[in-house]
Amino acid sequence: MIGVKTIISGSLDENCYIVYDSKSLNAAIIDPGEDGDKVILGVKKGGFKPEILINTHGHYDHMLSDDAIRAKFQIPLAIHKDDVCMLSDVYKNGSAMFSTSGIVKNPDMLLEDNQKVKLSFAAFKVMHTPGHTKGGICLLFDGFLITGDTLFAGTIGRTDFDGGDYEEMASSLSKIKNLDPSLIIYPGHGSSTTLANELRYNQYLIDNL
Repeated sequence: MIGVKTIISGSLDENCYIVYDSKSLNAAIIDPGEDGDKVILGVKKGGFKPEILINTHGHYDHMLSDDAIRAKFQIPLAIHKDDVCMLSDVYKNGSAMFSTSGIVKNPDMLLEDNQKVKLSFAAFKVMHTPGHTKGGICLLFDGFLITGDTLFAGTIGRTDFDGGDYEEMASSLSKIKNLDPSLIIYPGHGSSTTLANELRYNQYLIDNL
């Protein structure tokens, strides 16, 4: 059985997710955020065995502790190819606005739209969902969707940052709208929800922008 553990990381209350197998405890870490020590402690307490680190996009509040996580667990970092440039640019990733040095090393794996990634315990499909950033992605697992800062409970990600685009966001939301409504949505910030709930109450999905 696949489980999802949430660790709230950093000053912007970013959701780091640990997707894991309940038997083997093999795991994937998604968006560790700013607080690497907190994430590492959560992994240790849960007895998880990380095998990959994934960024849904390149903003600093999602990736600042990438290098610490990689060094601790000796695992590869994956991100969409269009957001690689953000990892080493404090202006593109937003950390310059907060006087933070948000620079991490190059990723080990580049992700693309519709790519299927097989882990030892599960598989997921990469959905390229630009709008918040050029290389924003959602991760489609069996029964749930990790949406990063594309879709939140009741709203969507901002499109006025560097790399954001309102029309691209509209197209990305159209892709999400066509998925199974029973999917659980795990967003980059805030509470989890379901796609059915968002289709019913999220005005951005109702209007499709």
